[in-house]
Amino acid sequence: MGLGDFVWEEWVNASQRGLLLMTRSISVLSVLCLALLTLPFAAVANAQAANADMNARLAAASDLIDAMGGRQSVIDQINRVIPAQMQALQAQFPDLTVETRRLIEKSMRDEMTLGVNQLLTQMANAWARRFTVTDLRQIAAFHRSPSGQRLRAQQEDLQREIAEIGRNWGADIGRRIQQRLQEHLSKPPALVS
Repeated sequence: MGLGDFVWEEWVNASQRGLLLMTRSISVLSVLCLALLTLPFAAVANAQAANADMNARLAAASDLIDAMGGRQSVIDQINRVIPAQMQALQAQFPDLTVETRRLIEKSMRDEMTLGVNQLLTQMANAWARRFTVTDLRQIAAFHRSPSGQRLRAQQEDLQREIAEIGRNWGADIGRRIQQRLQEHLSKPPALVS
């Protein structure tokens, strides 16, 4: 084999390697292009799946709020708040006429009642962002159980009692801190030499 044949053979081998490399590169580029072309469809599919999951969570969260008596609880709160606000308003404006008072109270009641659905939707969103559909269903099931119903029946009294316990605890801590400070401040200053 002469030098020319050797060069020719190397050139052919290099050409074949180059062709093979080029073929592989074209295959990789084809796969890459295909992946890039399908990426928007995958993103849409993922967004649709996420949207479907959030819709399921919202439905489960709305059911949970129903199981917890959310709507009635909000309406009961409105019925407690409005008279208190009207008393405060009457105290602030003693010359308020009966007709103006009725108009204000009706407006408050109408606006708050109209806003109940919006409030419940916002509450459902808060639950849905934090819990899975399974979690929400299990929590709702608890609230519908005898134990959950007892909890709901005792919730206000329990919250009031716990708040009182917390106030008493804080007052006790405050007294002890005050006592320590008084003891510290009543001590004669240390002698310095």
